[in-house]
Amino acid sequence: MDTELSKLGNNLVTKFHVLMRISQIYDSKNVALSQFISEFLATINTLIKGSGVLSLKIIKDDFFLNDQRLRYSVEGFTSFKYLSTQWKKRLIGEVIFKTQMGEEMLRHFIYAFINLEEGREENADLLKKQLESYQITSIDVNPLEIVDGEEEAFTLQKEDHREVGKKIFFETIGTIKDVITNIKGNRHADIRKAIHLVIEDESILLGMTMIKNYDEYTFNHSVNVSIYALAMGKRLGFSKKILTELGITALLHDIGKSKIPREILNKPASLSTEEWEMMRKHPLMGVEIVLNLKQLGEINPRMVVGVFDHHLMNDLSGYPRLFLKKGVSLFGRIIQIADSYDAMTTPRIYKKIPYTPEQALAVMLREKEIHFDPLLLKIFIGLVGIYPLGSLVLLNTHELGIVYKSNHDPKWLDRPIVLLVDRDTKGDATKELIDLTDTDRAGNYKWSIVKTLDPYKYHIDIAKYFL
Repeated sequence: MDTELSKLGNNLVTKFHVLMRISQIYDSKNVALSQFISEFLATINTLIKGSGVLSLKIIKDDFFLNDQRLRYSVEGFTSFKYLSTQWKKRLIGEVIFKTQMGEEMLRHFIYAFINLEEGREENADLLKKQLESYQITSIDVNPLEIVDGEEEAFTLQKEDHREVGKKIFFETIGTIKDVITNIKGNRHADIRKAIHLVIEDESILLGMTMIKNYDEYTFNHSVNVSIYALAMGKRLGFSKKILTELGITALLHDIGKSKIPREILNKPASLSTEEWEMMRKHPLMGVEIVLNLKQLGEINPRMVVGVFDHHLMNDLSGYPRLFLKKGVSLFGRIIQIADSYDAMTTPRIYKKIPYTPEQALAVMLREKEIHFDPLLLKIFIGLVGIYPLGSLVLLNTHELGIVYKSNHDPKWLDRPIVLLVDRDTKGDATKELIDLTDTDRAGNYKWSIVKTLDPYKYHIDIAKYFL
C-alpha cells in the first residue's frame, strides 16, 4: 500500500471513530455534527474518487482498505481498537461505499449503525434494509467473518467495568485539558458512557476520584467534580438528558480559569486583593466561553447558570455579586458541593497536605446552612458514606484498610466495603476486599472500623489502590 493511500486509510478509521463517538452524544439533527460528518465525507469521497469504490473490512484485529491491510500508527491505536470493538460487537465485517456520498446519506448510515443491537447475527441484513428505507442503495454491508477460535473468545468476553471507568476517566481528563488550554472543542468527553457506568455501579467512577494529580489539578479536578455531580444526579432521579447536561456543566464549571494568569492560579502564598478580585471573575468568564463553544450545540440555560453560580453559596454570600438576590440553581448547588469536597481532599500548591475525606465532610457539615444546601449535602454524604470513599481506616483486627465502596443499603452506611492494605512476600501491595456487614456464626461482625487515619502519616498512596 502506498504512503498516501495508507495515510487516507488511517484518516478514514480515525474519522469513523470520532463520528461514532460524537453520534452517541448528539441526536442526528444536532448542528454540531455537521463539521464531523463533512470531514468524514471528504475522506470517503477522496478515496472513492481514486479507486471507484471504497471497501473497509475487518478480519480478526486488522482493517483492510480495498483488500489491502492498513497499518496503524501509535497515535491511531485508540481509533483502530475502538472501531474494531464496535464492529465486532455488532457483528459487522465490511462496509462498502459504491458511489460518492452525500451528507444526509452518511448521517442516516452512522445512526443506523450505532443503533444496531449488539450480538445480533442478522445485523448486516437489518442495516441494509434500514438504509434501503431511506432510498440508500449505494452502501453495502456484510456480516463479520468469524475466524476459527475467535467466536467463543469474543462472545464470552465482557468489558471490565473498572477498566472502562479508568479509560473514561483518563480520556476525559485529556479532553477537558484540550478544551481548557486551547478553548477548542475538537475532542468530546464521553459523558454518556460515564452516565451508563454511574447507573450500573457508581462506585467504579467514584473510585477514580481518589486519583489526585498535583500537576494537572484543574483538569483532574474538573473530571472529579463531574463524577460526583453525576452520582448525585443519579440519586436525585435525573433523566439521562439532564444527567448529560449536569455532567458537561460540571466538567466546564472552572473553564473561566483558563483566562486567569497561571502565576495567580499557581501562587503558593495568599492572593492579593487585586488577584482575588480577578479570581472571583472566573464564573463570568466561564459563561462567556461556554456560550461560544459551538461544539456543544444547543446549550440549555441551566448549563450556563450552573457555571455562573457554583460559587454563590447557599446564603448568596459568595461570588459573583448579585444585584437581584435569587436562589442558587440546582446545578449550581450540586456542583458547589462536589467542587468543595474534591478541592478540600486534593493537595494544592498552597496546601500540600489536604483534608482527609472525613475531615472534609466535617467542615462541610459545619457550614451546611451558609455554604451548602443541607438536603443535597445529606444526599452527598449518603453517596460517599459516613466513612467516605478513600478513607484509610484501622480495623478492630489491627489491620489497615481503605474504604473502597459504600454499601447501598442506608442502614449500612457505617459498614462499607473495605480494601485491606497488605503486602505479599515480595513487598507488593495485595488487594483483598472485605464486607464489614459480614458476621461469624455467632452473629458478631468479623470486622469493624475503630478509627480513621491520615494516609500521609503512613505514606500510603490511596490512588494506587483504585487503579
